[in-house]
Amino acid sequence: MGVCESKENTESDKDAIATNIKDKLDNNKNNNENKNEINLIYEKSDDEDTNNNLFGSKFVENNKDNIQLKINDISSELIEKYNLNEGINNVQITIKNNLVNLEEMFFEVTSLKSIEELKYLNTMGVKNFSNIFYGCTSLSDIKALQDWNVLNGINFSHMFHGCSSISDISSLQNWNVSSGTNFSHMFYGCSSITNINALQIWNVSDGTDFSSMFLGCSSLTDISALRNWNVSNGNNFEGMFWGCSSLSDINALQNWNVSNGKDFEGMFFKCSSLSDIKALQNWNISKGKKFRGMLFKCSPLLDIKTLQNWKIQLDNLLEAPKW
Repeated sequence: MGVCESKENTESDKDAIATNIKDKLDNNKNNNENKNEINLIYEKSDDEDTNNNLFGSKFVENNKDNIQLKINDISSELIEKYNLNEGINNVQITIKNNLVNLEEMFFEVTSLKSIEELKYLNTMGVKNFSNIFYGCTSLSDIKALQDWNVLNGINFSHMFHGCSSISDISSLQNWNVSSGTNFSHMFYGCSSITNINALQIWNVSDGTDFSSMFLGCSSLTDISALRNWNVSNGNNFEGMFWGCSSLSDINALQNWNVSNGKDFEGMFFKCSSLSDIKALQNWNISKGKKFRGMLFKCSPLLDIKTLQNWKIQLDNLLEAPKW
């Protein structure tokens, strides 16, 4: 009798938990849909290299009929007209309809400082997340993205390209990127990131392009989170860890299925701390076409004979890529 009661209680608890989770998701969804006015914080700079635009040009082109601005409390329909040189200190965007394309939203907007209220942005229908924060060198806090619904996202390429001030990507931990096919250059030049533990449970099984995904992540020391990634559909791994000069351990990649990979050129180019590549010796690279510079400028202690099972011209791995 006690066992039955325990089982019933357990089932009841599960139902309660499920209901609670559903309520939270519904609340988040409603918050996203109802909060269509979003405040953004920029920091104007007189530096000649600073882009004081409010948005990327392609985002403006794709969404100019869907967004209204309030500049210094004055409404305006012309979102392509303004930049911070106009004496702007208060920017509010009003989204008329749910966005479906965020491409280049803040492309090279180096003055973007805070995106706190982007947590209210309804991203449920967005397929293209490419280049959103490309070159946002002043952006350091991306916690606002924690509850973004990226389930329909297909293109994540260059999303954080050049965001050199971002060091913590833990807010991306629960993103469902299972529809994503293009992850190329996603964290290119994120030189302050030291670990990518947040990506551990990402489902990248539909991913085909991983080229330059972590290129220039010079502080990255730990890639153990990638151990269970399913990259079996990947065909492009060119420059994936290019310039990860602090990376010394790639054992996490030992069981990667790269059997559909065609391009491995410069994959570990300039990984100057990398001296042990035994993890790669059983990779199936039978479809590979390009390997030049895969291990160019890695540690001089590196022994490429470890990869003799690959049955390719191993010296080609140490030659400079043709970029």
